[in-house]
Amino acid sequence: MLFQSIRTMRVSDQIVSQIQCQIVEGKLTEGQRLPNETDLSKQFGVSRASVREALSVMESKGIVERHKNGGTFLCRFCLETILKAIDIPRKPDIEMFEDLYEARELLEIKVAELACRRADELDLMKIERTLCLMQESVDHNDSGIDSDILFHQCIAMATKNQVIAGMVRSLGTTMKEMRVRTLAYPGRLAKCLQEHRDIYLAIKNRDEKVCCSLMEQHFGEVAKIRAAMQLQRKNDPPRKKPEKV
Repeated sequence: MLFQSIRTMRVSDQIVSQIQCQIVEGKLTEGQRLPNETDLSKQFGVSRASVREALSVMESKGIVERHKNGGTFLCRFCLETILKAIDIPRKPDIEMFEDLYEARELLEIKVAELACRRADELDLMKIERTLCLMQESVDHNDSGIDSDILFHQCIAMATKNQVIAGMVRSLGTTMKEMRVRTLAYPGRLAKCLQEHRDIYLAIKNRDEKVCCSLMEQHFGEVAKIRAAMQLQRKNDPPRKKPEKV
């Protein structure tokens, strides 16, 4: 059994990944006993604590089991467990936010396509009403976040798919704080309103291709603003620590 030395920060995740690779490749099979923690730590080139953590993770996933009389064994159907699992290593919050943003973009582009096919007159009136609300936000220098969320939610409801509508609502509210910041970017709210109007007209005209393209551009504009904001934060001078009295 050959393992690679661990040289990255998330040691336990790397151990889990390597063992899972061995199982998928057929080099490790169900019921097989793994080396003890000391031997594994030597093969991986890491501490026993890291190995112990990795084994605990795999035990919680149903990949290995620890016997009372000693020894760690691969569970029955461990291969099937790995293949069907949504097994993505833990990510920092900033990377998780990027995943959420990517998921929301992909989902809402498809939502726009379905809305073009399924929106009825009431749906169109609801979407149009959110445009009026955003115009009021522009006129009164409000954040516009509520009308922004409602716009996308009404489009999702127009798909007539309750699961999709729930997903859009969940992703939208989860990312509310960032949406507030991007809408506050100079000139963004008025530009966002125009993008919303164009998307609404495409839905009204049942033009799926144009609507999907407009929704993609809509998210593209937001991505540009987020990139500009991140660059600005990097270039900002570091805050001075308060002097001790």
